[in-house]
Amino acid sequence: MFRSGSGSHSSGSARNSRDNEPAARFSKQFSDFILNLGDLRNVEYIRANFPEGYTMLLTGHELIQRIREYEGGGDEIRTAISQPTAENEEAAWRKICPSAALLRQCYDYAQSIDRIIPSILEELCGQVNDHDLGRTDRNRGLARLLADLMQNAFTFDALKATIQNDLSYYRRTQARMPRSQDEKIARGVIPQDVSNHMSLFYAYHNPMVKAVVDSASQFAKETRTEALVLNALSTLAAGSFNTLKQSKADSAESEQLCVFVLVTCCVLYDWISESGISSPQSTIDIRAVAATVSGSVLVESTTADSVLRANCRTYR
Repeated sequence: MFRSGSGSHSSGSARNSRDNEPAARFSKQFSDFILNLGDLRNVEYIRANFPEGYTMLLTGHELIQRIREYEGGGDEIRTAISQPTAENEEAAWRKICPSAALLRQCYDYAQSIDRIIPSILEELCGQVNDHDLGRTDRNRGLARLLADLMQNAFTFDALKATIQNDLSYYRRTQARMPRSQDEKIARGVIPQDVSNHMSLFYAYHNPMVKAVVDSASQFAKETRTEALVLNALSTLAAGSFNTLKQSKADSAESEQLCVFVLVTCCVLYDWISESGISSPQSTIDIRAVAATVSGSVLVESTTADSVLRANCRTYR
């Protein structure tokens, strides 16, 4: 869609053009498409018309804040292992049970993504006019919601190690927890089958991003709308790219949101497209994108380019 070419050019000339002018090629057909997302009307649209998505976004923010504030049970766990007494084990349980409960909430949150991401993509793909895709409060709001949800996923995956280690000890000792002298611990034991699923979920280095990607990929495949989804992602990516490349963002917040949208579109595109974002057939120029966002910090002091490399399938 954004790749331009002429039948009069040789394949060698086309390759040279791609190598020399990636940014111009990527945004040529949409050079006037500027995507500013800082307008509060975008947020108000989502709050009023997509309340489930807005609520999920707030829930994600809350869970991430609780993870940031968690102190960890490393000391108590080490004591319980090196000095295995009933008292030390109880002390470790009192410390790690809240983290296990928090991890379960995060796991449940990831499962609910299956309800939200397909709805967002369906709404975006229903906008058949590419020219209007990012030019209404509705679509800018949806683009921002999609990027904000992915931003939550990026942040969660960067922070999960803070409490994930507690889950290992929890699972090793949870069979004894129902016999705990602390009634709160005894009553709050996570069912074994649920903790098994949680363990599999957290085994991935980027479980929350994987949940978003899997949901989007499954939607595109089951509804046979891969082309429409990729088209929508490419168009939003072009608008974000142009805004950043041409320094047209109307605020620092809008500029950062464009980075979020651009990275989100690239990651989703790479997993949904059979050939991936690094292939010659890709309608997003990943090298031009990486060069544009390389200096932007996305999550936890990690640059956008590093986030792309960690979460894309074909871009390394």
